[in-house]
Amino acid sequence: MKLSYKGFFKNNEQLPKGELPANAVKFKEPGDMVSLSVVSSLFLFPALFGVIIIAIFSYLLHGELYIGFTLIGTLAAVLCMIPHELLHAVCFGKKAEVELYVAPKQLSLFVVSAQPISKARFIFLSLLPNLVFGWIPLVVWAVLPHGGFGNHLFTFAIISIMFGAGDYMNSFNALRQMPKGSLQQISGFNSYWFMPEEKQVKNE
Repeated sequence: MKLSYKGFFKNNEQLPKGELPANAVKFKEPGDMVSLSVVSSLFLFPALFGVIIIAIFSYLLHGELYIGFTLIGTLAAVLCMIPHELLHAVCFGKKAEVELYVAPKQLSLFVVSAQPISKARFIFLSLLPNLVFGWIPLVVWAVLPHGGFGNHLFTFAIISIMFGAGDYMNSFNALRQMPKGSLQQISGFNSYWFMPEEKQVKNE
């Protein structure tokens, strides 16, 4: 995997454009950063339901529940934005050329690659950082005694889960829109899917 830092994201023209098969199908998804932020934020509601389930489990286990935020946990989550994106980048594969951007208006980072990948890899790529930095730490918090380190871990996990809003949307779109055996590829701002046997290339 070759990772290149591209600086601040200003417009869609900066993003790599892949060579797509003639019958590639564009994902039904937002076409700009503003719409993406709005739509992806809706996917935090199902995530909140998951958080509540784990919190109820923690309450039943300990007989008490701590819900609060610490500065240390917040800073740790912000610092892990870079490892979060690096995990995405590694999952594209050894041959992939990956670009890293900073989106200051959205207070976020993101990586993109025009490397075609399978449906399963795309979903795994999208969800892995959220599992590593969000959901697994939250489960660990649920079983640890509350207070001290557990308080910081709770904050870190919740903020990391919130950072994954766009990843949840991508996974949902792949599950709903990509047929079995299809490949996903980014070209410009949007994702496309196509079946591997479609070899004709169109200019995007």
